[in-house]
Amino acid sequence: MRPTQGWKAASLAVASLFLTAAAGVAQQGPTLPFPNEDKLLPAPTPLVQQDKPKASDAPSDDRKSTDAPVGAGMEQYQIQLTLPDPARLFRADSERMLQERIRREARTRTREERVEFPKEPVVSTDPYQPRAFPPMTEWVEPYYVCYGRLYFEDKNAERYGWDLGFVQPLVSLAYFYYDVALLPYHMGTEPCRKFECSAGQCLPGDPVPYLIYPPQLSLTGAFLEAATIVSLFAIFPG
Repeated sequence: MRPTQGWKAASLAVASLFLTAAAGVAQQGPTLPFPNEDKLLPAPTPLVQQDKPKASDAPSDDRKSTDAPVGAGMEQYQIQLTLPDPARLFRADSERMLQERIRREARTRTREERVEFPKEPVVSTDPYQPRAFPPMTEWVEPYYVCYGRLYFEDKNAERYGWDLGFVQPLVSLAYFYYDVALLPYHMGTEPCRKFECSAGQCLPGDPVPYLIYPPQLSLTGAFLEAATIVSLFAIFPG
C-alpha cells in the first residue's frame, strides 16, 4: 500500500510540473527573431568636400547676357502696395487713354516691353440710322365719368350712402317732389349743357357729411320756371 501511494504522489508532482511549464510557454507566445540593426539604419553617407570653382569654370559673357539674376523679372512690374488716393480710384479714362497709360508704364520698366493691343473690328461704316417706329395709340381710362344730366337725384342717399333709418323713405319722397316742382328751373339752367361729370366730386362711399345742395342761380332757369307756372294757371284756372 505504501509504495503505491508514493508512486501516485510522484506522478502527480511530475504532471503538475509539465502543466506549469506548458502554461508559461503559452503566455509568452512565439518568439520572433530580433531584426538586424544594420538593416534598420542606413549607413551614413560620407561627406565629400567640393572643390572651389576655378576661373575657367566661370560663365562666359554670352551666358551672362542671357541669364537674368533671380528676381530680375519681378522688377519689371510695379506693384502698388499702398492704398490708392481718390484721384486714382475715381479716375475716368477712355479706352484710348488707358492703353496709352499702359504703354508709358511699360517704357519705365527695367526691361522695356512692346505693348500691343488687338485691333478693334469695324462694326459698320454706314452712318447711324436712328430707329423710326410708327406712332402708337394708347388708350388711357380717365379717372372720371361723364353722363347725361340728372334732374332727379338725392346725392346724400344715392351717391354717398347716407341712411336715416325709418325716416329715409320720407326724406327721399320729399326730394322727389322738390325735383318735380323745380324741374323747369333745372332744365333752364345752362340749357346748352347736355352732360355732367364726376370730376371734382367725392367718390361714392367717401365719408362726406350730410349736406344740403341748393339749386344753382340761373336767369334762364327762373324765366322757364315762371313761364311754366303761368302756363299751368292759364291751362287750369282756379
